[in-house]
Amino acid sequence: MTAVSADASALERARPLLRVPPDARLEHGVLDLLGDAFAPTSTQRMLDTRFTAWFYDRTRDALAPWTGMPRFEREAEQLALRLALAPGDTVLDVACGHGNFTVELARRVGASGLVIGLDISSAMLARAVRRVQAIGLTNVLLVRGDVLALPIADRAFAKLNCSGGLHQLPDLPRALSELARVAAPGAFLTASGFAESGEGSAGWRAWLRRWLALHVVPLASLSRDLARAGFEQVHTEIAGPVGYAWGRRQLI
Repeated sequence: MTAVSADASALERARPLLRVPPDARLEHGVLDLLGDAFAPTSTQRMLDTRFTAWFYDRTRDALAPWTGMPRFEREAEQLALRLALAPGDTVLDVACGHGNFTVELARRVGASGLVIGLDISSAMLARAVRRVQAIGLTNVLLVRGDVLALPIADRAFAKLNCSGGLHQLPDLPRALSELARVAAPGAFLTASGFAESGEGSAGWRAWLRRWLALHVVPLASLSRDLARAGFEQVHTEIAGPVGYAWGRRQLI
């Protein structure tokens, strides 16, 4: 199967899960549902360049030991365990960036499964396309979309992930509410981003929020926001500058 036909096959499989026009088509391996009208934050704009996408892709794992973060292989393994991944699963990977977690999810769910990777950055998604095609995966659909208004049907996914993206979301409670909307009852959620333990503090963090819409997420408030959004059995932990959260969508 060619890369083009693989993309098209994944799109047709994903259509029942999406809120898209029937004539929506892939361009350069991405289903763009934002177009030119989307207004990114300063941080989102900064990350949507070929250089920053390349730099993040090349340095993320190399810098992990120096920051206290786990290496990618360990993080991916923990992710699979917390999502209870199994062959045939359908997974939504929000803030998928250059697709490093997307392809690991796709490998674990196998050809009978499906992973939809969603991000607002065209530059990051371009690298994700190359990563998916280089491996030859046929079970990945890459979407340019906004987590604050997910182009996803209600209760569509039983497995949801947002690795390394929480701190970039300008309205985190709204994003969590959207994730809850598209999560099936009992769905598993994993998420991470720059964070701090406890309730956090003000100072320079308030400046980041005001001028860059960039958060250092207090894990205590994240737990409350997840509970308000409809998630339960919420757990959190922190490793270096990154906080991790996981839980399940309530059954009702």
